Amino acid sequence: MKLFSKLAIFSFAIWLFCLIADIVIFVIVIFIRKELFNTTPNIFAIPFFALLLVGCLTFAVGVISFIASHIVKTGSKKKENIIKKLLKFIAIIAIFPIFIAFQCFKPIEVIKKLKHSGIRSLLKTFKTHFIAFTIRFVLSILLLAVLFPTWIMGYFITGLMIREALGYNPRAIPIAGTGSMYPTFPKSYEKDKIKQYQDIIGIYDFTPYPNGIVLFGKRYFGYDLHKGDIVSAENEVIKANGKKLYGVPSGVIKRIIAMPGDSLEIRSGLVYLNSKPLIESYTAKPHSTFGETFLGECKKITIPNNKLFIMGDNRKGSGDSREFGLVDIKDIKSVIPFDKQKGKYDKNYRDTSKDLSNSTKIKLDKKKYLELLNAKRKEAGVQLLKYQPLLEKSAGKRGEVILKFDDFSFEATKSGTTMEQAMYGAGYSNTTWGEAPTQGYYEADELMENQFEYPKSKEFLLNKDYQEVGIAEVEGEINGCPTQVVIQHFAGYIPPNYKKEDIEAWKTNLSKLKEIQPGWSGLKNSKDYYERNKQDVDRINEVIRIRIANMEAIVNKMESNRWLNKQETDFTYNDKNLFDEQERLATKLNGK
Repeated sequence: MKLFSKLAIFSFAIWLFCLIADIVIFVIVIFIRKELFNTTPNIFAIPFFALLLVGCLTFAVGVISFIASHIVKTGSKKKENIIKKLLKFIAIIAIFPIFIAFQCFKPIEVIKKLKHSGIRSLLKTFKTHFIAFTIRFVLSILLLAVLFPTWIMGYFITGLMIREALGYNPRAIPIAGTGSMYPTFPKSYEKDKIKQYQDIIGIYDFTPYPNGIVLFGKRYFGYDLHKGDIVSAENEVIKANGKKLYGVPSGVIKRIIAMPGDSLEIRSGLVYLNSKPLIESYTAKPHSTFGETFLGECKKITIPNNKLFIMGDNRKGSGDSREFGLVDIKDIKSVIPFDKQKGKYDKNYRDTSKDLSNSTKIKLDKKKYLELLNAKRKEAGVQLLKYQPLLEKSAGKRGEVILKFDDFSFEATKSGTTMEQAMYGAGYSNTTWGEAPTQGYYEADELMENQFEYPKSKEFLLNKDYQEVGIAEVEGEINGCPTQVVIQHFAGYIPPNYKKEDIEAWKTNLSKLKEIQPGWSGLKNSKDYYERNKQDVDRINEVIRIRIANMEAIVNKMESNRWLNKQETDFTYNDKNLFDEQERLATKLNGK
């Protein structure tokens, strides 16, 4: 018994020393040096955690020794058996501060004395031993002031450990600023995708999944996933997609849209869940959900068992199940239940009263788009674009045939109506041109962001040769599925910059023709000769006239560095035939 008592006193003394020393170190680091323990030098961090560990161990030894000494003492009088002693030991540990309070103040003995001797006798005893009682009382209060918080913290930590083991404790997850879950979570102001991923816009509490108690293969007291829950998911496909986008493997934060057994379809920018349009106040914009490689427009699927369909709230800026496919329920790592999102995450949600109306379909502000595009071109140091209504007309013609034949190819392999033909049909021509078709509904900034995300389309839009642009939005159907295409037609003029020797060659030929033209024209003055060879004389003079007229036009445009028109270009290829005919006629006439 004495051994346990001495061990308890010794252990509590060491614990108290460690506690005081740790408080001193904590005050020095936090309030004097103004550092955090993850940045403080090892000279402070190592002693702090070493003293903390020793203090915890000695406190536990002290408690066990104190209780053991009490059990040995009382057990010798009552001759308690081992089971009773064990139960008593557990009970005392569970209520150790209350047990200490009873040992210090002995309320039961006080009540017994009060009943036996009365209040006067109790007060008389108190006065006789006033100093001893005062010292004992003060020491008891000090001891309890330390023990109660320590014991309460112990129960709190134990509770947290139990909750952690069951998966009930929230898990802080940093959210990157990619904007895929906007407006539920904020998005970064960075423009570059990788910088957006590196920009942490907040840390949010998720509940681990799955949680609860697993007995005989079944889970009890755990949370079951529901539509609308925000989840973190991770599998090999998702991590590979993250590496492709951001350079590092990563999971995703998305919302559950469809559960096992649900049917799902995307049509006209809306999600149809079990054949009914889904009203989604958490999405960034109405009519903004469009198909991807896994789930295309108007393709209806049924979610298999143990699978989920997840999407980001910013449908135009989210890589999700539309792209990488369904996820297994076992791929879900944590969750924010839908009912716990209210009042905390729904502050920026939309009014959905008109979501099913065509008036809420997204429209492209062409003027704003041109301003944004010209700002990018100015930044890149290339010529600004002017809006050309004739190019808008040609873009509209192309949009119609693209939807009719489901042919987005620039060569128009199915429809046969190329951009060049559409421009001619609109009464427009130029020396260089290009086309950018985009399927979907876009606002100006969305279309700009979408196009500048990819290097090829960015390079196309910043082409220095383009000077004019026209844009058309064309709604229609592809294979019976309602959709829209945004067609952009670009065109510009590039000076031909003819070679000097080519210009000189044409000028020389023109000069020679002008020299011989009077001689051949003079044959008409010789009546007998002309009457005998009238057909050949007229023809050679006609050929010379045609060649001179075309050569003059060609030389004039070459010297002014202008492009030849189609007729003039065709002549450059046909002139040799005219030359050969002229030579043949000349030989024939000279022989006569």
